[in-house]
Amino acid sequence: MASSNGVVVNTTSPMVGRRLHRDVNRLMASAHRTTVDDDMVNLNVLFEGPMGTAYSGGVWNVSVVMPQDYPLKSPRVRFVTKILHPNIDFTTGLVCMNVFKQAWSPSYDLVNIFDTFLPQLLRNPNPNDPLNYRAAAMMKRSEHAFYEQVIVCLKMYALPSVMPNRAQNGDELEKRSSDLSLSDLLSDHDE
Repeated sequence: MASSNGVVVNTTSPMVGRRLHRDVNRLMASAHRTTVDDDMVNLNVLFEGPMGTAYSGGVWNVSVVMPQDYPLKSPRVRFVTKILHPNIDFTTGLVCMNVFKQAWSPSYDLVNIFDTFLPQLLRNPNPNDPLNYRAAAMMKRSEHAFYEQVIVCLKMYALPSVMPNRAQNGDELEKRSSDLSLSDLLSDHDE
């Protein structure tokens, strides 16, 4: 909380500190590969795309910044690894999801974000409330074509570093990704 002279004053209570510590430890004990800074304010989580979606097989680095008044306020969640999705800004990685705004509840924790909220977002993109207008327009025109581009983008940015069949798929990736330029993904102008 800022004081009248603009200096940030730490208002974290011992109870809030215990809750943060508990939630970070729960996330680290889960299946999600997580790194945390010493203050437990900045977390990086490797998030795997949900099975049965076009995002399956992808691994994204997701940055989580914990607010000083967590769990009363939601963490700031941002995809560091590029992802094509109407509700995720392609350039900044910011996530547009009501649960991180008005619907956040102190009963939620970090595991909820990675086990429930983000998988639901990838399973059910909403092109009617976009942060990435280009992706939303693409999805509205043709869901099939949109999901093909999701896969191309996944292969360009979100493949795990160790892939047993990488040499096999290399030629196909090069052929398909050449059809899609980075400027196509970043542009919000419809043709």
